[in-house]
Amino acid sequence: MKKFLIGLFLLPSFVFAQDCGNYFYLTNNGQVQMKVYDKKGKESGTQTWKITDVKKDGKAVVSTVNASFTDEKGKELTKSSGSYRCENGMLKADVRMSMPQEQMQAYKDAEGQVETVYLEYPAKLTTGQSLNDADFTMNLQMKNGVGTTKVSFKEVNRKVGNKESITTPAGTWEAYIITYDATFRTEIGGIGIPFQLSGKEWFVPQLGIVKTETYNKNGKLIGSSVLSSITK
Repeated sequence: MKKFLIGLFLLPSFVFAQDCGNYFYLTNNGQVQMKVYDKKGKESGTQTWKITDVKKDGKAVVSTVNASFTDEKGKELTKSSGSYRCENGMLKADVRMSMPQEQMQAYKDAEGQVETVYLEYPAKLTTGQSLNDADFTMNLQMKNGVGTTKVSFKEVNRKVGNKESITTPAGTWEAYIITYDATFRTEIGGIGIPFQLSGKEWFVPQLGIVKTETYNKNGKLIGSSVLSSITK
């Protein structure tokens, strides 16, 4: 399930100079929450992002984002961290922030080295436009002594659809619908278990994602999320 979040804060002047707009992922000390719902529309948890360490990296602006997912009772189930970049208006979102959190719960205590892979969101979008694919792999060492687990996530066939007005508890925007196909796979001892899915994102140019829907391989809705609150 996609759990990318955005907001409406003023950014430092050097961010505007690089045409990076109001991307929330580049707002130092910002925090945002997204409500997550199951296939029946019942609230199943909350995803929280905290943005820190916003700085320049050459011509780009980069940030560190710490994420946590809590269930409907407030119990923390997973936590992770990633990075975001923006250069010349192109937002690059760490693919780790897109991976299905439900499937990642089993690996919350694992350790491993990973290479950062980004999904790209251009500042200017047009209906019918194709966006870059992402292919991410990490090898995790389980603390219980089970051994190494290979986890991979691919997001492909990213297409920009029509633009429409979208309202969430955090506001109303004009957003493009971006569709994609994805595969989440875990592999232990050479045996892999794939999980096929597809999804939609409502993306606001120079802002970010405000809503998501995720479907199984048969096209049935299995979950959704909407931007619910923003604090600074």
